[in-house]
Amino acid sequence: MAIKRTENVVLLKVIGTCELLVALAMFYFYGDKIPAVIGGVILLGLSANSFYQAHKCYQNQYSPKRNDDA
Repeated sequence: MAIKRTENVVLLKVIGTCELLVALAMFYFYGDKIPAVIGGVILLGLSANSFYQAHKCYQNQYSPKRNDDA
């Protein structure tokens, strides 16, 4: 029995959005400092990873399952 749960997808998207907003704020407020730029790039990577994981989770939950019982 498979239970479709959207909480994982929503949580990953919220986390990815927060990481993206913090990265953009770091670039805006501290764009002239090298450590902040490096931190912003790392946060952008984490944000992209969160959105990618949300996409994979969505596909796993809602893709049709193959039945190999034959």
